[in-house]
Amino acid sequence: PGQRAKAGSETRVGPGMGEAAEAELKEHLAKNGVTARAFGVTGIPRDEAAARPIFEWAKRMGISILNTESDDAIDTIEKLSKEYDLYVGFHNHPSNPGNPNYKVWDPKYIATLVKGRDRRVGACADTGHWVRSGIKPMDALRVLRGRVVSAHLKDLNVFARNGYDVPWGTGVSEMRAVILELRRQGFTGHASVEYERNWDRSLPEVAQCIGFARGILGG
Repeated sequence: PGQRAKAGSETRVGPGMGEAAEAELKEHLAKNGVTARAFGVTGIPRDEAAARPIFEWAKRMGISILNTESDDAIDTIEKLSKEYDLYVGFHNHPSNPGNPNYKVWDPKYIATLVKGRDRRVGACADTGHWVRSGIKPMDALRVLRGRVVSAHLKDLNVFARNGYDVPWGTGVSEMRAVILELRRQGFTGHASVEYERNWDRSLPEVAQCIGFARGILGG
C-alpha cells in the first residue's frame, strides 16, 4: 500500500488509485508475466461501507489475499471475505511493550481471534517478526495450526529485535522445518519472500531463498 504506481508518479497503489492507473498497472503486470496475489499490510475499517472499497479493488485487480492488523474489524472482515471470496490474514509485527493494546504479535491471540471464523480468515505468518518478538516460528505455527492463510517468510541472523534478514536456511528461523510444517498443515496460500535488507541489490539473496524452498519441496 502506498507505493508509487510508477516512477515519477504521485499516484499510489491502492483502492483510490483510479481506473486509468488500475488499467495501466494491470497491463504492466500482464506484460511482465506477473500476477498480483496479496495486498498489505493494510488497514481495514470496522465500518462496512468504508471497508468495502478495499475488497472491491482487490477483486478487480485479481488479488486473492488481503493482509491486515485491524483486529477490531474482525466481524466486518469476515462478512466481506465471504461476500467477495477473498482471504484475509492477520499479520504480526514485533511485540510492542509500550503499547499493550497491540496484540496481533502473539500467535495465541490470533488463534483465539479467528477461532470459529470462516476459513478465509486466518493468520498472515511473519516468521521474522516472531523471531524479533522472541517467539520460535515453529512454536507459532503449531499454535496456528490450520489457520495460516498467507505468509511473510524471513530468516533472521539472531533472536533479537534488531535482527536482520539473511538467506533462508542460514539464520535462526528454522526455515526448513517451517516450510515442511506449512506443507504438513496443508497450507495453500501465498508465501512472500520478504527480504528487507540490501534493498537495491537483494535479488541474488531472494533467488537463494527461492532455491532453498525448491530444494526442500522438489520443484
